[in-house]
Amino acid sequence: MNTILRFALLLGIFFSLPTIAEEKKKLTYEDKDLYVRVFLRSPEQITAFYQGREFKQQAVDQITDTCNVTVIIKNKTLDVLWLELDNWQFSQNQQPIHRYKRDYWAKQWDEIQLKQAHRSTFGWTLMPEVRDLRTDEGVGGSLYIPKQSGKFSLTLNFNTGSNKQGKKRSVNFNHLFCRKNTDVESE
Repeated sequence: MNTILRFALLLGIFFSLPTIAEEKKKLTYEDKDLYVRVFLRSPEQITAFYQGREFKQQAVDQITDTCNVTVIIKNKTLDVLWLELDNWQFSQNQQPIHRYKRDYWAKQWDEIQLKQAHRSTFGWTLMPEVRDLRTDEGVGGSLYIPKQSGKFSLTLNFNTGSNKQGKKRSVNFNHLFCRKNTDVESE
């Protein structure tokens, strides 16, 4: 098994291990065609992951100064499901929330001269910007937005079909929040 595949497997395990509180409040959507699960990671969880990979503290601080939303998707149809992050929408009170894209992170890493190995590791944890999911394929990764003080929503919009000519799909997750280290099971 090559290094990238091992890392992807390890990443999948990391992002699928919920805390007790998350286990009680799974954010899951499933029908006959699609499975989606959302995890809200605390700064403490993010810190442990990146410190365990020997990221410099300045990088860890920049990551934990944002709000992490991790999403896992599985296409259960015989058709192509198009993951295109620019079609996804974060919002709060009907106002859009911008997502920190890969170019934002590249600039941050340039400024602190983060090692290429760490840049690659961080990149592997991000949700791909565009991906065609075939039958029974899944994908997962993190998205980052500015910290929000209140609840927010995420709408996942998908095109379907080999040429994106099929039925449009949307899944909404409301009442999301930016996790804090002090969050307890009652959240």
